[in-house]
Amino acid sequence: MEDEKKSPTEQKTVEVKKPKIIKPKLTPVYDLLESAIKTWWKNLTKFIKIYLWGALFALIPGAIMVVLVLLAKSSFGASPFVLIPLVLLSGVCFLAALYLIIRAYIGIFLLVKNDYQGNELEIFKGTKKYFWSYLWLSILTTIFVLLWTCLLIVPGIIYSVFYSFAVYAFFFEDLKGMQAIKRSISLVKNYWWPVFGRFIVIGALLWALMMILSIPVYFIDQNSIFASFWGAVIQIVSFLIGPISLLYFYQIYKDLVAIKK
Repeated sequence: MEDEKKSPTEQKTVEVKKPKIIKPKLTPVYDLLESAIKTWWKNLTKFIKIYLWGALFALIPGAIMVVLVLLAKSSFGASPFVLIPLVLLSGVCFLAALYLIIRAYIGIFLLVKNDYQGNELEIFKGTKKYFWSYLWLSILTTIFVLLWTCLLIVPGIIYSVFYSFAVYAFFFEDLKGMQAIKRSISLVKNYWWPVFGRFIVIGALLWALMMILSIPVYFIDQNSIFASFWGAVIQIVSFLIGPISLLYFYQIYKDLVAIKK
């Protein structure tokens, strides 16, 4: 005897459960810090050499600028035909020195891109072709963040995080201008809070370190030689530990690239 057909109301509905999609996670903060510090320490000599090449080349325009500033001060009240050229020339020398220091910073990215291989001087020389594109990208991101900040502080913070990996897309994916910015936005999308949290951690740690180093300044005469010396020490330390932050964010960038493939 054939089974009687059941009415639709009597048929059991079978629920098909969709597999739960697990969102890939970024590397934990502790692991990011550990990896960044270990890599920084292992390659610290190379980072210093690139900084020194930038400082060495910047020494010439920097020294000329100091001489011109001193001449301008001693000529204060003199004819504008004497004073104005001195001021303009000192400004040109300052920009030249700044140009070389920025190239040293670019050199750190290139060293990482080259997997910490290669001659430091050659790497520094290779920064020349990146300078103007890097400067344009920096100007673009700064303008966009300022425009968002003009609306409210919160949008400025939000989009500064979205744009934060544009420089990494520039160096490691050879994207320029708006392409690098759009790439950064696409990488951070759906991961804004995890990225922001990691920003807060590294920012707080670096701020705390700088505050600790600045403690002696509060107990000495601000016009003393020691105050000037200690201020220089703080600047040097900030330059030396700068690559830690770069390496920390580079690992986050690599995580996001792997996730968004």
